[in-house]
Amino acid sequence: MVSLFVLVFLVTLIWFFIARRKDKKVIGKTTRQTWCLLFVSIASFLIVGALSPKPDKSNSENLNTQSSSSINKEKASSSSSKYSKSMSSSSASSSSGSVSSSSSKINDFSFSKVEPGMNMDQVISAIGKQPTERDDMTLYYGKDDIDFSNGVLIGSSVKSIQDKVDAKFKQDASQASSKKKDANNLKSYAQYFGNLAVENIQSKPYAYKSSKIDNGMRYLYIVKNNSFLVRIDTDDSYTNVYSYDGNPDGALGSNLFTGRTIFNNPEKKNYYYLGGK
Repeated sequence: MVSLFVLVFLVTLIWFFIARRKDKKVIGKTTRQTWCLLFVSIASFLIVGALSPKPDKSNSENLNTQSSSSINKEKASSSSSKYSKSMSSSSASSSSGSVSSSSSKINDFSFSKVEPGMNMDQVISAIGKQPTERDDMTLYYGKDDIDFSNGVLIGSSVKSIQDKVDAKFKQDASQASSKKKDANNLKSYAQYFGNLAVENIQSKPYAYKSSKIDNGMRYLYIVKNNSFLVRIDTDDSYTNVYSYDGNPDGALGSNLFTGRTIFNNPEKKNYYYLGGK
């Protein structure tokens, strides 16, 4: 129905303008019939306005409510998403912190009391904590390892321990070299001492301490502190020289010389040359 009056409105309005122009050309003014067309057009317009359906306020309110609800839901969803992200970030940070904290606790080992030559039990006792892993040759503390050979500490990835091992190795090598040198010197002293004539030894009581034993004579020569040579001349005319460390039991060490006993110094022979030039 509304569309019919819209059509009437448009037709009469167009017709009014055409008729008005024609009237002005023919008689010079607009006729009553032309004005009637305008009246019909205006009336049709008013009828169209009256018959047009008015918007439903309840529907509009519902639409507004739905729109508002949708917006609120989006905001709530966005807020929830941000909150969850924040919580997950916080949780990850907390987890990372706890992991790093626990890791630092796990790796908080003190190696300052560990010394070269210790066995596994002594090393564990010195560190004060059980190893994170172990096998027959190695103790593992986190990323660090402590190595053993024949049950004795010989090396480690821990610098402070390895430095001690290296220092001990150098010290032992130096001592071994010194001992070897001392042993060679002691053997030379033994050769000299064993080849001395008895009359020469007995003439120097300040240098050689002599004493009578069951089967011969005993002579003591001080090489240096805690290092001695003991010469024993038996009744069968044999001489043996032993090392001696001064122990209270009088136990002798290695036999460094064995030979026939020399009692007297060889006689000096004087040679005279006769003859002329």
